[in-house]
Amino acid sequence: MSFVSAQFFTKKTDNPQRLRFLSVLFLCLAIFLIGRLFDLQILKGSFYAALAADQHELYQKLFPERGSIYVLENNTDNQSVLYPLVTNRPMYVVYAVPNEIEDATTTARKLYEVLGLSEDDERSYAQRITSSTNLNFSSSSEEVIKRQEFIDKWHDAFLPKDRYYYPIRERVSDDQIKQLEDMNLKGVGWSEKSYRYYPEKDLGGQLFGFWGYRGDAREGQYGLEGYYDQILAGQMGEIHSERDASGNMITLGNNEFTEKIDGADLVLTINRAIQYKACTELKKSLDMHKSKSGSIIVMEPSTGAILAMCSFPDYDPDKYYQVKDASVFNNKAIFDAYEPGSVFKAITMAAAIDAGAVAPETTYVDTGVVDYKDYKIRNFNDKVYGRSTMIQVLENSINTGAIFAMRAMGTKMFAGYVKKFGFGEITGIDLQKEMPGNIANLNKKGEINSATATFGQGISVTTLQMITAFAAIINGGKLMKPYIVSQVINGDEVIRNTQPQVVRQVISPKNSTILKGMLVSVVENGHAKKAQIAGYRVGGKTGTAQVPSGHGGYKSDDHIIGSFVGFAPFETPRIAILVRVDEPIEGKLGETVAAPVFTEVAKFALQYYNIPKDK
Repeated sequence: MSFVSAQFFTKKTDNPQRLRFLSVLFLCLAIFLIGRLFDLQILKGSFYAALAADQHELYQKLFPERGSIYVLENNTDNQSVLYPLVTNRPMYVVYAVPNEIEDATTTARKLYEVLGLSEDDERSYAQRITSSTNLNFSSSSEEVIKRQEFIDKWHDAFLPKDRYYYPIRERVSDDQIKQLEDMNLKGVGWSEKSYRYYPEKDLGGQLFGFWGYRGDAREGQYGLEGYYDQILAGQMGEIHSERDASGNMITLGNNEFTEKIDGADLVLTINRAIQYKACTELKKSLDMHKSKSGSIIVMEPSTGAILAMCSFPDYDPDKYYQVKDASVFNNKAIFDAYEPGSVFKAITMAAAIDAGAVAPETTYVDTGVVDYKDYKIRNFNDKVYGRSTMIQVLENSINTGAIFAMRAMGTKMFAGYVKKFGFGEITGIDLQKEMPGNIANLNKKGEINSATATFGQGISVTTLQMITAFAAIINGGKLMKPYIVSQVINGDEVIRNTQPQVVRQVISPKNSTILKGMLVSVVENGHAKKAQIAGYRVGGKTGTAQVPSGHGGYKSDDHIIGSFVGFAPFETPRIAILVRVDEPIEGKLGETVAAPVFTEVAKFALQYYNIPKDK
């Protein structure tokens, strides 16, 4: 009896220990499972969600949306709104799977009914046909021939059953995809793809650049797309997973998912209305005078902000792949250096006056020539002006007067001012492919190299350098760093705000005012009368430069570059504009081919900003 009781009590005392052990065991297991679930569902939930997504969803999670490029505009309520000049739009790629197509003829015919011909197809077809026949493209028979040719091309591509993929058309619209869905064509598929979209045509392709392929990867090239590629591109998402010896993913391994970061957007200093006007007026002049090329820049002198920039020949960034001459991608306004001609006399005179070497009323006697032994420098059209002031040197664009001003300050000081004005180095504008020009002749021995430079010969500058230096003359003497992006934004967040940057003080504010008055006199009394605008005091300088031959001399007088640089109004200049017209066949002078463009664009800008008349 006592033995049984003892055994009973022994068993009873063992049960609590086992219960506690099991309780702790189950508790640890529960904590482990909860922790694992937390890891899988919360910490790594995005990873498994990404793996579970279909291909399109996964693409959206991993591939960032490229940033857009905007300008600020006022809406009907006079509120500033963002207007896209470069953005993205989803379109479709239509393709065929030939080994799934049952009737190649019917499929090709129905595809043609929906897709028709692209612009590229039309162009290549027209070029090929016109080179061998004289068919009338408006005739119905020609349309039948053209239609049948492309149906046959697709038909033949659909026949090989060992072909698993055949691209039919890119940039297909939603409406066309809806029609294809309704047709339910077996063996025809499509996938969505993001395309760069430039809604404003003829507004400056060289300014924007393009998003194109370099090898197998797409990246921004040239212009804004190239300079800001990393900012616009954003960051790719990533999936990392541990794999076994066979290469299969270990589901419970150390896996990570990083979602993509979309690219930031740019807000430009460009004024869309002024940009359109500038491009239109420049193109009109180039066509009228049968010119080879040209460029125009509109700048806000006090800040260096670019309000408009346009060059021709240009291209459509949407169809950059059609460009046959890659040099067209380079923005002529910042890349293509040229000898500026007489517009450079404004720089020479500003340097001489600021150096205290001459004053506006300083006189000299012009004999029409400066003799450098084997080389004689003469005035335009061999004119002789006699006793002239420095004001008249600018008004009449006297070569010998510019040399006189340079001699008064000396070649070293002249070269120093040219460099202070920013020539011979890039401005640092936020655009890709800027070139520095060339002022190396100023370092050579012999005064003649400086003498020719005083009227813009023997040195080369870019359109941007010239307008930036000119702006320094009229804005109180400050050389400003030009810029074209005012803000970098991400949604409502401003990532970067561009502030105007003074590079250096080149001439004194007092001498800046003196030079402004002299340049106004050029427009009112000199060779630049075509730049006058009723009610405004306008200042500026014309230029007519020879074109180097590339063999140590110059091309004939039929090859010139006509230019005009000017500003308005007098007291506080709001706009500075440089117009450059290359090798016009009809009209040879800057006052003929360039000054009228300045007048139209300046008049428009002054009215747009509602700037009061000052005359």
